[in-house]
Amino acid sequence: MNVALFDSIQTQLLTNVTYDSASISTVLLWNDQLHSLKGEDPDAPVTLALPALFIEFMNLETEQLGNGNQVYANLTVRIHILDRLEDAGDGTLEQNLAVLALRDSVQMALQNFRPAGASEFIRQNQMMDYNHNNVYHYIMDYGCTYVDTITNQPVNGVTDNGPITPVINLTI
Repeated sequence: MNVALFDSIQTQLLTNVTYDSASISTVLLWNDQLHSLKGEDPDAPVTLALPALFIEFMNLETEQLGNGNQVYANLTVRIHILDRLEDAGDGTLEQNLAVLALRDSVQMALQNFRPAGASEFIRQNQMMDYNHNNVYHYIMDYGCTYVDTITNQPVNGVTDNGPITPVINLTI
């Protein structure tokens, strides 16, 4: 996986996902940040601004295409949506429906999104993780195919120096 794909997804989420009519400001690479929220990791930051979105790459098996290019035929891009809302102020204590609106906004931003080198993102799965006190953890999986050209090699050791000028020699 390369940085360009992550950057493309991050930019798409930062510019197209809203929460309570405001843009999301935290979109990071997933590193199980829930442990820091639960206080399980003593080296983790104490606080994390929520809501937040995290990007995780799964199914990282590759196939060689040639010339150094590789394909992730069944890449899964998992989006972790974290939010904390203990009381919405509408009489539904401990019921956060705003996380569902945030999920919908992520869906609108990523369904059929096509970053460079990838096929369109198609949502394949979604689920809730209920093991975190006062934190809503919604998970969405998007499938795509991605061609990684970071190690692309020139054909026959020749780099592209512009248009090819054919030379035709006729012998009669």
